[in-house]
Amino acid sequence: MPVDFSFLKSNHSSQEPLSTISLEQKIFPKQIAKLFLGQAAREGYLAAIDQGAISLANFLATIILARSASPTEVGVYGVGFTALRLIRSIQEGLTIQPMNVIGAGMKEEEFRRYATGTSLMQVAMAFLSAAVVAAGGWVLTAAGNDVAGPTLFALWFVFLWWQLQEYIRRMMYTRGTVFNAVLNTILANVVRLVLMIWWQRLGKLDGIASLDAIGWGSLAALLPGLWFTRHFWGRSWLSLRQTWQRNWDFGRWMMGGTLANWVAVEFYPVLTAGMISFAAAGAYRALQNLVAPIHLLLRAIDTFLTPRAARQFAQHGKPALNRTIGFIYLTAGIPILGVLAIAVLFPEQILRLLYGETYVPYAGGVILFAIFYALWFAYWPMQTALKAARFSRPIFIANLAAIIGMFTAGVWAIQRWGVFGTIAGQALNSLVVGIILWAAWIRIKQKSG
Repeated sequence: MPVDFSFLKSNHSSQEPLSTISLEQKIFPKQIAKLFLGQAAREGYLAAIDQGAISLANFLATIILARSASPTEVGVYGVGFTALRLIRSIQEGLTIQPMNVIGAGMKEEEFRRYATGTSLMQVAMAFLSAAVVAAGGWVLTAAGNDVAGPTLFALWFVFLWWQLQEYIRRMMYTRGTVFNAVLNTILANVVRLVLMIWWQRLGKLDGIASLDAIGWGSLAALLPGLWFTRHFWGRSWLSLRQTWQRNWDFGRWMMGGTLANWVAVEFYPVLTAGMISFAAAGAYRALQNLVAPIHLLLRAIDTFLTPRAARQFAQHGKPALNRTIGFIYLTAGIPILGVLAIAVLFPEQILRLLYGETYVPYAGGVILFAIFYALWFAYWPMQTALKAARFSRPIFIANLAAIIGMFTAGVWAIQRWGVFGTIAGQALNSLVVGIILWAAWIRIKQKSG
């Protein structure tokens, strides 16, 4: 829920003596307590814990693998993880974001009918995508590609179970049961990390096993997740055609935007693996892990605030989104800049502490990562506001422009500077996306003004 800062403006005349101001008009006790201790604040803290568990698990998983396997295996894991983000981009556009925005304001019975139809869509998507990667991996392996082929084939397991568990988890956010979502996240990631540590001790941990651990953790969390969300299912539902049409009307630009964003940002490590080597992609993944906590805040912003901002927009219009944007920049900017500052000041020390000497020669790339993530944060709250207001077309256009930059300046940068060029290209793409989204928001405000 966006915070109303209007209490910071005094409503008494400048001629009124201070002694006549009531205690309720003073800004500190009740309003500050509401800001940091209210129901929305408590749910925000839970959302931060949720994203913190995910970010911490990704951080620890990379360290566990990098300390026991070669950079090539880290690269296999990194490329597979990037592919998982691809399927998440499709999922976001077709099921999750429509459910977050459209379903957020629905009454219980209406939501059950809508959510049941959307869930059937999600199950079909999960099985179809799992079949596609399994077939693609089999073809590549049969053709003699003994790295990319087995990696792609192994993704069927994680594609299937991770999508279903992520959908259930995000459904809990849509209906405000954030505590259950946190429990679900913690269970999935505890199972994942325990399996990785066990396989490490047996000497069986590699890139593919690390991806399998994600799938097993998701499967373990899916079962109680279905129980937590049992009240959101019904015996009657919208037809798949109606559900598809409703989600597609809203989500087509959203899916285009998320897919374009994946290509513009996430596809860079895949290019690095193809143009240089999987080991180079592994070095990229190890460097990125240093600023992994920023994913905590960015994902928390999108997961927690998008459905709330959508409800606020429906009730109060664009002024509510303006307050939401200001609140996000105010509360998230300080920790994000703090994490980036620490990474920039002590890159070699942190790399040596986490991985030993293997990745210290790449320490210079940390500064580029800091620039990339700072530019990413500069437009991320704006993207949340545009989603909530159902202005998803600028998101697609912005990322399409970034894709053009990737296949021109980005490819040239990778050829010239290797891993450092990969990160520099991502920073350039973030700058392009940020400029277009801010320009779109300013135009929208001017038209409504």
